[in-house]
Amino acid sequence: MTKVTTPDEAVADIPDGATVALGGVHSHNGPLALVHALIRKGVRDLTLIPTPSAGLPVDLLIAAGCVAKLHVSYVGLEFLGLAPNFRRAAEAGTVEIVEGDEAWIVFGMRAGAARLPFMALPPLYEGTDLPKVNPLIRTTTDPYTGATVTTIPPLRADVCLLHAQVADAKGNAQIWGQRRFEDVMAKASDRVVVSADEILDPAAPRPDPRHVTVPAPLVDVVAHAPYGAHPTSSPGHYRYDRERLVEYRDLALAGRTADHVDRYVTGVKDHTGYLERVGLGRLLALRQTMG
Repeated sequence: MTKVTTPDEAVADIPDGATVALGGVHSHNGPLALVHALIRKGVRDLTLIPTPSAGLPVDLLIAAGCVAKLHVSYVGLEFLGLAPNFRRAAEAGTVEIVEGDEAWIVFGMRAGAARLPFMALPPLYEGTDLPKVNPLIRTTTDPYTGATVTTIPPLRADVCLLHAQVADAKGNAQIWGQRRFEDVMAKASDRVVVSADEILDPAAPRPDPRHVTVPAPLVDVVAHAPYGAHPTSSPGHYRYDRERLVEYRDLALAGRTADHVDRYVTGVKDHTGYLERVGLGRLLALRQTMG
């Protein structure tokens, strides 16, 4: 049974108030075709649980007024500096910030994936103030050794949005390049939506399971989205678009992210319209100069 659809159809049933897990690492594999579709849908009051190295997708959703709550380890534009809209929202208190670190995200989602009541870790935060700003980080006694351990509660999402380079019609997704723990995020989510640059021909051989990052049983729908990570990179397919990232950064710093949204997101009908707005020649150049 095919699971292939468009980005806008893939996110059509994500409601206001949903908890959304977001894949992508820094300037790579951002599920931006799906994020754009969410913004066009006009969804509000989302809780986001991104990877510990979150970037443009989170900053853009905040700028579009889609986010009420954010679990955060890091949100930035990597080599282009801080994420301006995230910083403004955090300083103004317009988005509820759940302060965390990589362990908060990674082990919280591992607990969520395993349906555990919490994940017990060695004492991580002695000498830090993180437990003071995040009271959900607690300690308990190891019943086997009597030692004090740190506990992190489970994190689960209603839906997980990921970008893959290749998927088949059944949902077997291959994520190349900088991966984190997309398989764990998928297991910690009730639904999984994957955008893919390339959909394998149904007549082609089944993907080598050694190369499948997120297998079909975990994936609910696949959105065919060539250049679906643009302007971030899709390793093996195209590099990040530095000029567009700088343009976004500069507009965001000036408080004019709405100009970006109007031009590239709400000002086009769908992902095909986005590709036309960016320009095929520009997109092909990103593929040709990848290295």
